Amino acid sequence: MDGGLEEEDRDGVVRRAVFSLPPKYREVLILFYFHEMDVTATARSLGLPEGTVKARLSRGREMLRSKLSNRLRADLLKKEA
Repeated sequence: MDGGLEEEDRDGVVRRAVFSLPPKYREVLILFYFHEMDVTATARSLGLPEGTVKARLSRGREMLRSKLSNRLRADLLKKEA
């Protein structure tokens, strides 16, 4: 176990967190990570400048990190109670 979550639970939590993001961040994260596109291909696919994709990836990661740390913290608190 890692942080109280089984691997498949962790994957589900990450996917749900990604899908809960606003669409403009969700789209770039899905193409970049789930479809393994690079920044150029992601930008081309969405019709966006590469700089915009990079900015959305950065902001999306930050939002995801926050959501996941809150989720893991809540999970740990449940286990301690």
